[in-house]
Amino acid sequence: MKYLILLFLLISSIFANSSKEILLLHSYNSGLKWSDGITQGIKDIFEKYPQYELTIEYMDSKKIDSQEYFDSLLNLYEKKFINRKYEVIIAADNYAYEFVIKNHKKLFKDSSVVFCGVENFDKNFILKELENKVTGVVEYKDIKRNIELIKKIITDLNTLYIISDDSFSSLAIKEQILKESQEFKKDINIIYDNQIDINSILEKVNSLPFNSAVLFTSLYKDKNQKYITSNKLREFFNSSKYPVFALNKIHLGEGIVGGIMVSAQEQGTLAAKKTIEILNGKNVSEIAISIPTSKYYFDHKVLEKFHLNNSRVPLLSTIVNEPISFFEKNRKFIDSSFLLLPLLILLIIGLIVNIVKRIALEIQLVEQSKLDSVLLNNIKSIIYWKSNDDVLLGCNDALCKLLNMSKEQIIGKKIDEILPSLCSKMKNSDNFINELETTLIFNDKAMEVLIRRKKYLNKKNQEAGVVTIINDMTDIRKLENQRKKDEQFIIQRSKLSEIGEIMTSIAHQWKTPLIEISTIAQELLYKRSKKELSKEDSKEFVDEIMTQVQYMTKTIDDFRTFIKPSISKTTFDVKEAIDELLKVIEHNIKYNYIDVEVNFQENKKYEISGYPNEFKQAILSIINNSRDGILKKREEKNIEGKIIIDTFYKDNSICISIKDNGIGIEKENLEKIFEPFFTSKKNGDGFGLYMVKLIIEDKMSGIIKAQEQENGANILICIKKDR
Repeated sequence: MKYLILLFLLISSIFANSSKEILLLHSYNSGLKWSDGITQGIKDIFEKYPQYELTIEYMDSKKIDSQEYFDSLLNLYEKKFINRKYEVIIAADNYAYEFVIKNHKKLFKDSSVVFCGVENFDKNFILKELENKVTGVVEYKDIKRNIELIKKIITDLNTLYIISDDSFSSLAIKEQILKESQEFKKDINIIYDNQIDINSILEKVNSLPFNSAVLFTSLYKDKNQKYITSNKLREFFNSSKYPVFALNKIHLGEGIVGGIMVSAQEQGTLAAKKTIEILNGKNVSEIAISIPTSKYYFDHKVLEKFHLNNSRVPLLSTIVNEPISFFEKNRKFIDSSFLLLPLLILLIIGLIVNIVKRIALEIQLVEQSKLDSVLLNNIKSIIYWKSNDDVLLGCNDALCKLLNMSKEQIIGKKIDEILPSLCSKMKNSDNFINELETTLIFNDKAMEVLIRRKKYLNKKNQEAGVVTIINDMTDIRKLENQRKKDEQFIIQRSKLSEIGEIMTSIAHQWKTPLIEISTIAQELLYKRSKKELSKEDSKEFVDEIMTQVQYMTKTIDDFRTFIKPSISKTTFDVKEAIDELLKVIEHNIKYNYIDVEVNFQENKKYEISGYPNEFKQAILSIINNSRDGILKKREEKNIEGKIIIDTFYKDNSICISIKDNGIGIEKENLEKIFEPFFTSKKNGDGFGLYMVKLIIEDKMSGIIKAQEQENGANILICIKKDR
């Protein structure tokens, strides 16, 4: 029960995780570098958690921030989110953060809140009922450290012009800017300006006194409430007479010198990590509000433009657009130079090792050459090799012995001078012959030979000549012929052992026509005693007798055809062969009260290449085994004998399955029954099925096997069909 509960909780947890939704509410618009940076930081984390669904909404408050607009947004979101339950609300920047806190109960109910990009964060702003539901990342812009950095880089700094605007987020840090810049008023002239006219700002900056600098905090709207595009800011940065420093990394690479900057992507990444902690079950109150440390960023091109000394840039700063150093530019050359000396040493060592190995290899080659010579000369087959222009390059002792010549007399001569009979055989074909069985004449003596030839290549992988091996096959051919005679003898012997069975069948077949002839003869005698027979009557009796005699003659002819061995392979029809066999043994099978069922697929040809009479003999031997199995089973149980012969196609073969309902074959004997001298019969000699295997597998290249069957025996024969 405990395990069932745990399983249920696990499944519930998985299901719950798969349905969790997160809302990212941006204060500003899509396409704004700051907003896009936060989004990217959040997406980078959530890509690892595909089970959570992230929805993104933009309030577009940089372009419009009236109370009437926010009221309209509230009405819109009430309708939009009415059927949505968000586990966590990520509020990006001050507008979204304050909107979520104020309208949490109405819009988001039990959702946790994670903020990021919030400036001038005041914990007291969080409603009491939300204290344990809110955490986040504070966007802290370090004004004091940035002014110190500017003073360090521009040692004779005269005036620092601080640019801001009167947007909600800018006003949030106005007091901080004024307070922290106040400390430097004794040393430098500080101008704070948040009433910027985009059309006159460049003129105002360029009219500043010598050795001035600009600290850019933010500028989204000018004093005329005109929205400032990124392109306008980029033009200003690049056209400024004095170096511009910034607090936000989004402006890096657009014409500013650098500064101690906050990163939008880092804000998003940290907020996403806190969100994942909440989704994984961590209590929001245990997740601290964090303030990431701003980092040093600089643009090398802009430093060079204003002739600012790079040595004053703090260590471990991130510098963009930095030129490739000599080392980096020539890394491959320098690396190669450093590697060259060890490589030379290794090369010398390699050469020494190579010389030692070469000497050892030469010794080994001499030894191998001696061994090859011994092996080559101990092979009884004739071996020689020649070049492409038919010059003999080498041979073994067997060729010297056959020709009664020394190697010195053979090597260097043309092949047609040494082996003219072989050359005449090879020149009969335009194509290269790899293997050939033929008869060659050597010293007026004929030899049955098997010739094998192979082209060999030189060190350039080009054809250089031919190696030839000649095997004397005379004795082997004699042995093969004798084996074939022995096999045929075994098959014929097995066939003769079946003759007694067939003679019984013939006796049954002859009984009926003999009775008919006897009856006709008696009728002839009877009619002649009554009246003198006419020529027509006598002819009628003779025709009837001849009909019966022809039937008996056909029976004998079928018998003679069966026992006569097939001389050569022919293409024959399996169906016709089986039908002819069954006619010969029909009466014997019926006499034993056995029903034979033959099944063929209609409109199919069953032609194979082989020896038709031997094939019939093999089928007869299997049928006789089936008959014996049925008769033996009848000794214990009264059964109706049944033999089923199914012929069908399987892959590219014709298969004959012969099943019976006799005593069957023991499982351990399924593979043994085809072995010579193996028998389970009382007076059996073990040659019947061995002969069948010889015929099917050796003579007709087929397959025969005994298959396991619950009731009776099942012999399967498969022979490739004739194409």
